[in-house]
Amino acid sequence: MPIMYSDFAESYCTNQECVKTISVGGRQFKVMYVAVPKEIAKYARNSFNLAVNEQLGHYTVRNSVSVNKLEDVYELEMEASPSPEDEMMEKEEKREITKLITDLLHQLIEQSPKHGFAALLLINNIKGKEFHEKMHLGHDAANTVRKQAEDFLRCGLVNIDINGIHSKKSKNTAYYREEAYRLLDALLKMYNA
Repeated sequence: MPIMYSDFAESYCTNQECVKTISVGGRQFKVMYVAVPKEIAKYARNSFNLAVNEQLGHYTVRNSVSVNKLEDVYELEMEASPSPEDEMMEKEEKREITKLITDLLHQLIEQSPKHGFAALLLINNIKGKEFHEKMHLGHDAANTVRKQAEDFLRCGLVNIDINGIHSKKSKNTAYYREEAYRLLDALLKMYNA
């Protein structure tokens, strides 16, 4: 029975006359003839035929196209899709962040409605003349509040002592609080939170 000649076969070869070269499918193969019991001769022959057929390329799919070739030929970019677990964790993280920001904005609005409203106007990209008009303040006073709110947002609401913010009550305090909560609700609806 022939077997493919390899380092393993060579280590067990005691008679070099058992090593031959045979021609199969137009190719030459170095084999070693070994004696095998009749009970496993069929399986040994199948194993040898499998090794020969693999080397002859009978088990390769000729029309297969590699991912790299697809990317090159069609200028495609392959992406991995996130697992359901990753998507669930991302949603949970988004919920936690949204809750944290919402809680901080509620705290800011309650501590200083003017600064809370100003911060929400800036988050909604309302600046300039429209900012001054919505704040019901003069140019200089509105700029002062805008700069303070920008500082709060730049530092991050998590990093500032919201309870340390002092704001004088004015005739517009109720208006600031109402408008701030209205803007916050609109912002949360926009982000589906």
